[in-house]
Amino acid sequence: MPPAYPQGQAYPAGAPKTPPALRRLAPGASVAPHQPTGSVADQLSPRAEGDAPTTLILTPPPPPTRRRGFQLWPRTLRWRLILTYSLLLALLLLTLGVALNVTISRTLYHTDFGVFQGEATTGVAAYMPRFRSLVEGTSTQTCANSVGYQQAFQDAIANPFKAVNGVSGIYLLDDQGGLLAPDVAGVNPGAPAPYMDAHKLAALATQAFSGGLRQTTGRQILAATGYTLNAGSSQPIGVELMAITYRTASTCVSKFATAPGFVEVVTNFARVRVALAALRVALLVVVIAIFAVGLAIGGPLTARALQPLARVSSAARRVARGDLTQRVRLGHTDDEIGQLAYTFDEMVERIQETFTAQQASEDRMRQFIADASHELRTPLTSIRGYTDVLLRGAKDDPETVERVLLATKHEAERMSRLVNDLLTLARFDTNRPLDLQPTDLIALAGEAVDQARILAGDREVALRTDGAGRLMVNLDGDRIKQTLLVLLDNALKYGRQGPDGWVRVYVERADRGALITIADNGQGIAPDALPHIFERFYRVQRAMRQRMTGAQVAARPEPPALTGAHAPRGGQDGHGGGANNGAHNVGTPGGSGLGLAIAKAIVDAHGGSLTVQSRLGAGTTFTIALPINPPTRRSMTAPQPIPQA
Repeated sequence: MPPAYPQGQAYPAGAPKTPPALRRLAPGASVAPHQPTGSVADQLSPRAEGDAPTTLILTPPPPPTRRRGFQLWPRTLRWRLILTYSLLLALLLLTLGVALNVTISRTLYHTDFGVFQGEATTGVAAYMPRFRSLVEGTSTQTCANSVGYQQAFQDAIANPFKAVNGVSGIYLLDDQGGLLAPDVAGVNPGAPAPYMDAHKLAALATQAFSGGLRQTTGRQILAATGYTLNAGSSQPIGVELMAITYRTASTCVSKFATAPGFVEVVTNFARVRVALAALRVALLVVVIAIFAVGLAIGGPLTARALQPLARVSSAARRVARGDLTQRVRLGHTDDEIGQLAYTFDEMVERIQETFTAQQASEDRMRQFIADASHELRTPLTSIRGYTDVLLRGAKDDPETVERVLLATKHEAERMSRLVNDLLTLARFDTNRPLDLQPTDLIALAGEAVDQARILAGDREVALRTDGAGRLMVNLDGDRIKQTLLVLLDNALKYGRQGPDGWVRVYVERADRGALITIADNGQGIAPDALPHIFERFYRVQRAMRQRMTGAQVAARPEPPALTGAHAPRGGQDGHGGGANNGAHNVGTPGGSGLGLAIAKAIVDAHGGSLTVQSRLGAGTTFTIALPINPPTRRSMTAPQPIPQA
């Protein structure tokens, strides 16, 4: 994994800015294999002299192109939210203003029309005596200064009403609704009256004149009705229609010159229009002011609300550059942004864990290649040395030839066991199915103990149970027995070697399975070695030698080499023997370090666990915990997976 450079620091030329796993491989491209330096892997994968290691840098995809030019809708989420909320607020205020305008308009028009009706009837009733007096003249005997009824209506009623605010017209009508005294120039008498409702007129005539004209004497207004309608400009018009009797001529002309008629007073609601205009201006100013205040206040509030998103975006950009340590960490927030931040942190955490695991896997792969190369090189070197001895003339000595051939055979067997162990681990890594059968775990442990007693000499190897009878467990008997032999062989090799040494096996029931404990009273394992003993090719004495200086190693005496019939079965450096499975744990210089790795892989495949406890000078205890019924699809992870080269 490429290093994560500090924020603000320029990346070196050619350095990948994004971890390889975060970048998509281009079609047809290939990544050059990693070549570790300074290890045995270099010997296994040699390069021609002068060839430089190849590294393919995968560039991240280009950022999305930004729109250029004027955009009516803002680009940033902050201003889009502000503008959206402000427009919604303005729309709500506008709707409220329209509703208020309609409601207030209806109220004002209704109220003003009531006031207008009172003023119209009161004014006409007050002006009717003068209307009659102008028609009669100043003297009832001579009718001096009398005028026509049309002129008298204009002077006595129409002209005074023009001074009243809101009155737009007043007309004298005959009993059929025809104009007699219009106040508009150019309108001929007898023309239809403006804003006239024939139904209202007929109803009013029936109400006022049904009893004859004689019954109307002494009353100024016989009856009145009012109505509203919309003019051509959709503006409401109010009409007050009053039934009267009037003199068409003076008494000097005719004593019976009295006729029925109507006075029509029209209003255009000028006062209401002025009030409504002021109200609409006020509403418009309020809407604009609230919209401006919403923009001014909503900007900082929205920016503060979106600040966590900015933190997520900033962290995402740094993660894209390769810094997988970035986290948002908003704290205790349960809203959608908090959930997004939590999910982002969880995602980056898993990505970082994946890259860390990948790096560790690569390190283990390099270490595995180096260890496997070293373990295989040792017997190969020995075999090559033995063949050199034969080629140099030792083939003429039968005794030497036999000893060399036996040693060669031992080295080949040692290499075969090592390859078999690696193959066993590889099969577990590929999740090979187990041959699960109901098995008596106590009987299986007894078989392993009986085999271990053959190698124990005068040391005690005991089996103890909980005394509850057979313990049936669904397991692969051969694999579990192999695990027990590995642990027993380990205890015998590194336990106390004298007659006071002992190895004890305990088999007992647990809440959900079975427990097998293998304990010895040997020298124990150092605390710093305990976390590593299940790793492949790990050996305590090798690790100790790696921590020693060269002089200390050179000063250590080498054990004498045994030859011939006295040579150990595993070869010159102690490989082999034991549990017939190549099981070697943490001790001798010749141990391959695969035994405990195989044992743990087997136990993990059964859904169980293998743990160890040890104290220097007090001994070591291995504990196997097995379920009664392992999972059908085992989820087994070997302790250190064999990498695919």
